[in-house]
Amino acid sequence: MHPSFATRLNLDLLEQNYERWQKDPDSLDSGWSAFFEGFELGNFDGKNGATVAVAPAEARRDLRESPLQTRIDALVYAYRILGHTIARVNPLAEKRPENPLLTLREFGFSDKDLDYRVSSKFFLDGRQMTLREMIALLDQIYASSIGAEFQHIQNTRIRDWVRHRLESRIFAPSPSPEIQVALLRSLLEAETFEVFLHTSYVGQKRFSLQGAEGLMAILDTLLHKCASDGIEEICMGMAHRGRLNVLANFLRKSLNVIFTEFTENYVPALVAGDGDVKYHLGYRTVRKLAAGEVEIRLSANPSHLEAVDPVVEGTARARQRIRGDTEHRRKVLPLLIHGDAAFAGQGIVAETLNMSQLAGYSTGGTFHIVVNNQIGFTTLPEDG
Repeated sequence: MHPSFATRLNLDLLEQNYERWQKDPDSLDSGWSAFFEGFELGNFDGKNGATVAVAPAEARRDLRESPLQTRIDALVYAYRILGHTIARVNPLAEKRPENPLLTLREFGFSDKDLDYRVSSKFFLDGRQMTLREMIALLDQIYASSIGAEFQHIQNTRIRDWVRHRLESRIFAPSPSPEIQVALLRSLLEAETFEVFLHTSYVGQKRFSLQGAEGLMAILDTLLHKCASDGIEEICMGMAHRGRLNVLANFLRKSLNVIFTEFTENYVPALVAGDGDVKYHLGYRTVRKLAAGEVEIRLSANPSHLEAVDPVVEGTARARQRIRGDTEHRRKVLPLLIHGDAAFAGQGIVAETLNMSQLAGYSTGGTFHIVVNNQIGFTTLPEDG
């Protein structure tokens, strides 16, 4: 039974199941268990993204007076639902975000308790560690340069899959020196390209990728993953930000052609072929990798912002049909690169996402990348 029925009208049922859960968490289904894991946070006010639960009277007691194990489990749960609110996702921020709901005092601890040996059956299979080590690991997993908001997912299997991927990645081996060199090379190529355009075509619109060159490392990693996982084609779309860099260094469009399109006398056989038409053109290429070939199709950009999103989904679905991939839809990957302010502000983004689970429109999943270079034109970074 799903715990969304929690109301004041059935507190007796909640209290009975809560008592059962305290004695044996496995005696209830996963929906109940996930619900009761958050009861210790029921006295929080819900700010900064905290989830407010209507808890039984017994569960609404002050957390700081709870038994040690309850406070440890509540700490783990709090980082899972609120860790992203203090993640260092903005490299330009003067200081790290703060959330009072994740302080030691909120869980009844002080600095002198940091060397206590603790464990939680809800975290890393009950591994023994000091409280200091537990907080450091939780911080590294949920509040480092990557933040994840996933506890709202109602499908328990999917939620557990995300949690496992997040918590196991910190123990993964570091990339090999060859991979690190390749990623560094992609960053240097992206930066060199932008600097060349800036110095050679001063004053021209170029929608620079500077500050977000990491996009190229992401795309290169994704491309090699596609080749090794049997994905034969990428259908992608993006607006102007970083488009020339993607064309040059990801799709490998001729640099001579790109630079020619910047010259004043370049007017191709198109209506209004000069100006910023180069930011609207599509392109197709085939990248040959050690693990196989991957075809890449960049859709022509029909307009600014996010209008290309449904076009890419339709293209990907058509290409899946052409490749006979209508059952599992694993040979063609839709890839959308969004601008940060446009992703949040354009309704067509939500409309496209809402179509994803309809049988007549599904493409098997889309890879979304949001490029945040803190230039939203009409939106300040703190508002975006």
